[in-house]
Amino acid sequence: MKQVENLQLLYSLLEVFNAQSLSEAAKKLGKTTSAVSKDLSKLREQLDDPLFIRSNNRMLPTEYASSIAPTIERLLIDISHTISSKNTISTEHYNKPIKVAITHMIMDLYGDEISVQLSNKFPNASIELLTWDSASNQQLQEGIIDFGIHSSQVSHPGKIRYRRMITYDLAVTCSEKDKYKTLDKLAKENEFMFLKVKDWNDTETILNSIANRNDINLNYTHFVDNLATAIKIVKRKNLCFIILKVIAEYHDLHYISWPLENNRLTFGLYYNTHQNELLTNELYNIVASVLKSDPTSYNQLENLT
Repeated sequence: MKQVENLQLLYSLLEVFNAQSLSEAAKKLGKTTSAVSKDLSKLREQLDDPLFIRSNNRMLPTEYASSIAPTIERLLIDISHTISSKNTISTEHYNKPIKVAITHMIMDLYGDEISVQLSNKFPNASIELLTWDSASNQQLQEGIIDFGIHSSQVSHPGKIRYRRMITYDLAVTCSEKDKYKTLDKLAKENEFMFLKVKDWNDTETILNSIANRNDINLNYTHFVDNLATAIKIVKRKNLCFIILKVIAEYHDLHYISWPLENNRLTFGLYYNTHQNELLTNELYNIVASVLKSDPTSYNQLENLT
């Protein structure tokens, strides 16, 4: 019977699974690359599986690792919720401003619901949601903003802590007639949209490089720095668009799943080491719950009112 002796090792497995890189996982965990490598060695022995195979400078998960990762993620989130639920603050009487910088895509999809849920939980606090931009990283370090919500692609110094919230699948939008074609076929026959917003830029550049390594050249002809505008153009011009699958589904866009490596993107909560731990727990629970919900349900409620 396979048994893990230390649950902390599973955090290393999840970070490597999502980053497909020991060094990137180490940054998120606040460990050295050597320490993460040792964690994986212990897990390989305990689980009797290689877990990851090195290929083209990436750590690709084995079939077994891919099968257990979603279950492990849910388990660790449940444990985190159980622990944090025992540590609470008086949210009703909390009256300090709460400032949260959120990546553009999450803001577009969930920003209104996050604001409503936070104001309901903290009725005497002012809630300020800002779009994550080039100044946000420094502002988070200096305590000008309280929290950041964005993808794991962004690097932070040691004084910034990170808690995983959710992992989304990636998709490539296309016309209805093309939804059964391969990425290679789509790339040869279609033009692509590039979304130039902070946080997503790095992800899209990485995915383009991965496509190039697989001899797939994405023909980017349209560049926009606003998601809502990008979606409108994609629909009118029948462009292909690499985006979170949840966004494609929300906007009723046809798509294929991103078929190459790095086919998922993890988003987390970032905060200063000096941040109030109890406030962090409350905010984490609220936002994580929103991000795991169906965004169309909020839209339906708006249509009824």
